[in-house]
Order: sequence, then C-alpha cells, then structure tokens
Amino acid sequence: AFQRDLNVVLSRGVWQMFQIAKKEYDKTLEAHAALDFSEVLERAVRLLQQMDEFARSRYRLESRYHHVLVDEFQDTSRAQWNLVSLLVKSWGEGFGLVDNAPLRPSVFIVGDRKQSIYGFRDAEVTVLQDAREYIAALRPEEPARQSIARSARATPALLRFVNDVFENVERADRDDAFTYTEADRFPTPPPGDGSEDVDPPLGLVAADAIEACANGVALEIERLVATGDVRDRETGLVRNVRHADIAILFRSRESHREFEKALQDCGIPTYVYKGLGFFDADEVKDVVALLRYLANPESHLRAAAFLRSRFIRVSDPALRLLTADLAGALGDPEPPAALETLDAEDQRVLMLARDGVQRWRALADRLPPAELLDLVLAETAYAFELRGSRLVQARENLKKIRAIVRRVQNRGYSTLARLADYLDRMSAGDEANAIIDAADAVNLMTVHAAKGLEFPIVFVVNLSRGAGGIRPPIRVLTDDGAGEPSVSVGEFESAADEDLKARDREESKRLLYVALTRARDRLYLSSVIKDGVWRPGGGGLGEVLPSALGALLVQASSSTANASLVWTQKSGAQQVLRRCPSPATLADVPHKGRADRLRVPLGNTPVAVDRFAPLEDIESAQWSSVTAVVAGQAGLPPAQAAARDQALSADAARTLKGRLVHRLLQHCGEHDARDQTVEALAHALVRRDERLGVEDVAGTVAEAIRVFKIIRGHEEFSTCRLDDCLFEVPFSFKGSGNTIVLRGTVDCLARATDGSLTVFEFKTGRPSPDHRAQLDVYVAAIRALFPEAAVEGRLIYS
Repeated sequence: AFQRDLNVVLSRGVWQMFQIAKKEYDKTLEAHAALDFSEVLERAVRLLQQMDEFARSRYRLESRYHHVLVDEFQDTSRAQWNLVSLLVKSWGEGFGLVDNAPLRPSVFIVGDRKQSIYGFRDAEVTVLQDAREYIAALRPEEPARQSIARSARATPALLRFVNDVFENVERADRDDAFTYTEADRFPTPPPGDGSEDVDPPLGLVAADAIEACANGVALEIERLVATGDVRDRETGLVRNVRHADIAILFRSRESHREFEKALQDCGIPTYVYKGLGFFDADEVKDVVALLRYLANPESHLRAAAFLRSRFIRVSDPALRLLTADLAGALGDPEPPAALETLDAEDQRVLMLARDGVQRWRALADRLPPAELLDLVLAETAYAFELRGSRLVQARENLKKIRAIVRRVQNRGYSTLARLADYLDRMSAGDEANAIIDAADAVNLMTVHAAKGLEFPIVFVVNLSRGAGGIRPPIRVLTDDGAGEPSVSVGEFESAADEDLKARDREESKRLLYVALTRARDRLYLSSVIKDGVWRPGGGGLGEVLPSALGALLVQASSSTANASLVWTQKSGAQQVLRRCPSPATLADVPHKGRADRLRVPLGNTPVAVDRFAPLEDIESAQWSSVTAVVAGQAGLPPAQAAARDQALSADAARTLKGRLVHRLLQHCGEHDARDQTVEALAHALVRRDERLGVEDVAGTVAEAIRVFKIIRGHEEFSTCRLDDCLFEVPFSFKGSGNTIVLRGTVDCLARATDGSLTVFEFKTGRPSPDHRAQLDVYVAAIRALFPEAAVEGRLIYS
C-alpha cells in the first residue's frame, strides 16, 4: 500500500513537470507556426468530428475522394483509424455528394493481424478487427472480407515449418493475443511428393559464443554461394546463389557487428541496411574524430580519438606513452618529450600528423568545413584505407558523411564546433548506412526493416538475446487494459506494467512470424547456447520460440551432434534441419567458395580505382565503336560501314536472336540444361517491346536456343564454369599512341583457376577477316584493365 501511495504522489509530480514541458513545447511550435505529427492527426480528427464548423470542407473532401485504400492496416493506430472512419462515415448512411456518383464509393483495407509489429508507434492489432466490423456494417448486404491463404513466396517445406512453429507457440487469452488457427495455416502438399530438396532447406547454427555463431553463419553462406541453388524471382527457374539473395535478420540493431566482421573475414561483401551502423562504421568514426578534434584541439579525449583513427594510426603502446599530454603531442610547437620512447614507425607517423595538424588548424577558421574535410582526405590519402570487401560500402558511407557536412554548412553560418555537436546528436539516432544500388552483398537488417521484403535465403540470428533493456524510470500507458491511463514511477510495478509485458510478448510472436516468412527457399535459425542450456532473454524472439526448437538448438551447439537433426511433431510429421558447424575462429578454416574464387580480379574493381592525377580533357577526344574502326581498317568506307550496321540492326529477328543467345549464356547455369527449362527461360527473356517487328517469335526463339547449344557445347567453351564468367562487359579503351577512344562490349570474359583470363567473342554468322581484328582490340582492352593477368582471345562460331 505504501508503494502504491508513494507512486500516486510521484505521479502527481511527474504530471506537473509534464504540464510545464508541454506548455513550453506548445509555445515553441506556435512560435514557428508548426505542428508535430501527433498534433496534425489529432486536429484532423477533431475537425472532421465538428460537423457544423467543418461541413463545407468535409463535402469538398467527399466530392474529391471516392475510394480509400489503406495498406499495412495492421500497423495502424487508433487515431489513424478514427480519421479514416470519419471520412467514409457518410458512405454507409446514404448521404453525401459521393453517394450519387456513377460508381459507388469504396473503402479497402489490407492487413494481416499476424504481422502487427509496430506497437511502439501506437499501432494496435485490435484496430483491424474493429475496422472489419465497421466496414461490414456500412453495407451489410455485401460480403466485406476476402482472405488469401496460399503463399506464392516460400517453398512447401518452409511453409510446413512455419505452420509447425506457430502451432506449437504458447497461446494467450487476450484481445491482442497472437492466434494461429486452422484458417491461418498455409495449405501445402504432403511431404514426400518429390517437392523436397536433398539438401535440407532448414538449418541451425548454434555455439557457446556470438563470435562462433557468426563464423558458422559466414561459412554456411560461403558454402551456399559456392554450391547452392535458389529459384530466380523473375523467371522462377533454378539458378546459383548470389550474395544479394541472403539476408541476416536481428531482433534489435545492437548486435550486427560480430556477423559483419565474420563475413568480412571470409571476403563476403555486406550491406548493413536501414538504421544499422552508419555512425559505427570505421570510415564515419574517423571523419567524426577529425572534425571533433579540429573543433576543440585542446581536448585530450578528442586528440586520443583522432590519433587512433585511420588518419594517423598511432599504436596502442604509443598512445599509452603519450597519455600525459595527448593534445600537446599533436598541437604544441615542440614535439612531446615522450617522442624518443616511441618506436620508429610511431615516431614517423606522429611527426607527419603534427605537420598536417598545424596546417589544418590554421585553415579551420578560413575554409568551410566541407572543403577542409576534402583537403584532409586528399592530403592523408585516406582513400587507401577504403579497401577490402567493404570497399563499395565504405566509399558510399564516406560520400554520405561528406554530404551531411556540406548540407549543414549550406544551411548558414556553421562553425566546426556547431558541426561537431550536430554530428554528436545525429550519432545517438539510427542513421542508416549509405544505400548501395544493385550491390551483390549480404543484407544485414532488423526484422522491422525486413517487413515487406523477401529473400531466397534468410538467417534469423541472436534468438536467445533479450530485447527488454533497462526499464524506463517513468512509464506512462494511455490504456491500462481497462480503458484508463496508468503511470508508474521508479520501482513501483502496477498491473499495467504486467499487462505491458504480456503485450510485448504477443508482439514478439508476431515479430517471429514476420522473420520466418521472409524466406523463399532456405531458412536458418541461430542462437548462442550458454553452458548447454536454452535460456533465452526476456523480450527476444527465443522467448516465444517453441521449447522443442530450443532443445534442437542445444543439440546443434554440441560438436558431437549429427549433421542433420529431426524435429518430430505430435502428428508424427518430421522436419529435418541441417546442423551447420560453428568454429570459434576462422583462422584454420579453408575458404574454397565461389566468393573466394571471384574475389580477384573479377570480384573487385581494377587496381587503380583511386587516382589523384588531374582528369583528362575528354571534350576534344574522338570516340568510336570498335566495329567501326575495324571496318575502316579493312578498307570499308565509314558511310558504308554505318549503312551495314544500320541494316543489321533493322533486322528485328536477327537482332532478337543474337540478344537471346547472349542472355541464355548469361542466365542458363550448369543445372539448367534441360530442354524444357531452356525453352521456358528463353521465352521469359524476350521483352515485350522486342516482339514488335518479329513475325515468328517462336521460330526466332528456337533458332536462338539452337545457336546457344552449339556455343555452349563448343570444345573451347564447354569447359568454362559459367559462375566464373562475366557477360556483356562494356569498356572504353585508348591504346598507346592512339587518339581515338574505342568503345565496345566483350561478349564473355572467363577466368581460369590459375587466374588467367579468356575473352570469348561469339559469332552467329559466317567467318570474316575483321572478326579477328575485333577480337584483338577486345584482348588489348582487357589486358589494360588487368595488367597482371594472362589474357588470350577465342572466336566461337555457331
């Protein structure tokens, strides 16, 4: 009773403080003539409710909008639904301007209560049921509900697994409880009908440490990329696994670093998605350390961060020896007394840094921050640090932080001190990594970020990690379950607190459902198992996972476990799960996957990716296609060569056949050689606009397939593994002593196991002398791109 009475007193104090803060907040908004999102929604609802004062505007809205569609309705708040319901209220009452329209008005909401995962944004899963009843009452004579039960996304094995998991999830007796009834189950064919793969599409990765789990995930990804198959989303045909086919999902965003590091150690490219890790990236931390130091060079803490950044790279022992005056070690006119105690490399690095710092500090008040940052990046050759498997992501992140600095600078007068404070505030948020367009990289993201997405292969990791965190000292609930608000302060725990835990548990079930249904072909579960016991943390996905799966994860963490584990249901049905090895270190593990084979030279950009020489003036350069130059060398006048090329391109059937042959070589892997598969793929690869002007599309496709098989079976090309080939490789090339820039496209560039490269040029017509000259130009261009590789050329005729 004492604790309850004390909570009442403290709640009154909190209420008074809130009133003061709210008053000041409202005054600030009014001074800036602004509204926050909640207030915009509240005022809109209030205006719609005031029929007399708002009638004219309401009728204008009705006359303009006759149909309402609300997608992802399960994530709608009560206030948002109130707004929608007020807009359509008159439609069921038979009055209003829209009721006389030729087409009756309609409201259409799309949602799945099993995927309501935004409770922290005021979404209420019960709103979906309320809306359903409301809409059904608008026109009782018409059916109001349509449901979709069949999934076209996942394989039958994964759908059966999802059914089994949520049939075994503990049920709660609440209005907002997660339910999985017979109507929710995915219809699937019975197991053993030939639709199963020999390699189980389900897997477990478990170990006693998060680092070992991350290593296990990385090794399994390496295996899948080297030997695995998935269904192509566009064609539905089987093809090899790519890095971009894979996603690693987390419950919360604090635990991705170990997995990112393990993937990098295996040479696997990664992309950390939406709200994960921008200010945790090394290149961004380096830039922030530089700007914070230049804003306050007298700070020892900021000097230490700058000394340890990759701009300087002072070693840890040297940093300890300089601890007495870190700021002075960089900024004092005289070198520090401890300089002689450093090793030779640290001495050299520190003296170079001191020289640079003197210039940069002198320019700090004269140059805009963005220009000063660019100057430091250039003088320190920082681009050298952006290498390895994160090269593309690191460069995009560096572009993004530079853009942020420039954007802040362009808003008005901005000192380095203000900029550093702004970056400090930003780093406390959830800024996302720079987006990489069409990157072939493994995606790391939270389950919330994955909502609405799908991937052929999904790893749901850190299942045992809790997500509760430290309980807020003041907890305010607008609804305690009985329609009344509740406030709890400090250690006092009210019935509403217990109800909140139950709500969060039900939302965790829905979050698990979203995570498992992101996969199309393969699904893996991963968790840390401490001391051989399944002990999931509160608020995590593992807390709501069926205990039988927890027991299987314990088995998988044992080094003596079988390569496959079996989960048997009450009905007798069985799920086979692959146990993935999880070594504590990757030092002694051989890496022989496709990722390793393609890493150099085809997996990266050419060596000279960052050049600091002045750009060449290309305005005065002459540009020409390889075919035009080769024709000129063969004595064909330019006008005649252009007329020949135009005549060839005008032949739609011939053009389509040539394109199809190249596309089949690019898309049809070793596992897709069946006639029916090749024919289906060929027709799928024909674009709609390409069918125009072709009288016999089927005949053209058949001829393209015939040519494809001849080329694919050629003795010089049949030994090439298609996964080690790049097709349609464009280039611009200026040979030594040549003033003309040649442009062309290599049909196929293949890499052998010894690192040598072969340029294949495919010809569907009769042999011609200029074909060899054309191939020689292509070989010269590839030699310029890859100077350290042996390059040869081959002509393949059909």
